[in-house]
Amino acid sequence: MSVEENMELLQQENERLKRENEMMKKVVIQMRGTLNRMIGHYIIASGRKE
Repeated sequence: MSVEENMELLQQENERLKRENEMMKKVVIQMRGTLNRMIGHYIIASGRKE
């Protein structure tokens, strides 16, 4: 495999990893929002019990 072919494969892999990283960031943001809503819900619910 030539250096150029190797470089092209590495660039493709790099782009794939960048796309996956962006997807993971979106999932983490969504999970953080869900967690914050759940925490808020349980804090409000526990405040009503007292």
